[in-house]
Amino acid sequence: MRYNPSYEGVRYSFGGALSPFVKWVIIISTASFLIGKITMAGGSMFWIRAFGLTPAMVSGYFTIWQFTTYIFMHGGLWHLLFNMFALWMFGGELERSWGSREFGAFFLLVGTVVGLLYVVFASGLPLIIHAGDPGQVLIGSSGAIFGVLAAYGICYPNRQVLFMLIFPLPAKYFVLLLAGIELYMIWTPSNVSNFAHLSGMLVAYIYLKKDWNLSSISDRFYERRRRRQIKLVEQRQDKEEQDMKEVDRILEKISSSGIDSLSRREKSVLESASRKGRKK
Repeated sequence: MRYNPSYEGVRYSFGGALSPFVKWVIIISTASFLIGKITMAGGSMFWIRAFGLTPAMVSGYFTIWQFTTYIFMHGGLWHLLFNMFALWMFGGELERSWGSREFGAFFLLVGTVVGLLYVVFASGLPLIIHAGDPGQVLIGSSGAIFGVLAAYGICYPNRQVLFMLIFPLPAKYFVLLLAGIELYMIWTPSNVSNFAHLSGMLVAYIYLKKDWNLSSISDRFYERRRRRQIKLVEQRQDKEEQDMKEVDRILEKISSSGIDSLSRREKSVLESASRKGRKK
């Protein structure tokens, strides 16, 4: 929960109405959670193994879809509720500010990069930092959620939030406190992937500081494509202008020396210009 100062005194508010992308994340995550529980009740771990992120599966069977699908998987009810509650509280305002397209791209990108880092450090660089075992399954949107928290602290640094729903803190200090806790907990063995949490915060920080937003990337892409199209049009116009000059020269030659004076190439140029004229 967060509160905002106003002339009426301290006004408490939650995350507001469900924004479109946040709503779909909640729906998909809830449905995935229920399917997982139903399949496990039937004695099958297929759902978790197929869509949770397992480094050994990625390296052995190239299950690259797991880099994104793991975000929507949750092992326990409280895990699901906490993540969706945090997404609603902090992600909704970011989505309304950035737009659903931009916020959705940010959320999925952060989650996917967290998954990539998890696989790299769990599979290839375990001595530097303990991200997890290659056979251990990573599930949950926590990495992406912590990226959302970091983005909220960057975008609204002085907005007041309630740490543990009790202690008011500016968002920037709230985020730094969370990062400190996660950094301390990363060295403590547990079932919680503190590595994923810290990775999400780091990816979000770099994404925002480097202005790697979807809008700027798409704008640069379309600008480059526009320039290429302009260049092609200019080249085509130059070619047509040169062809017209050549046709004019050939017509002058016919006028002065007759059509029999034309070479085979000149006749071919004239025929080609005639065909283009008929098409137009």
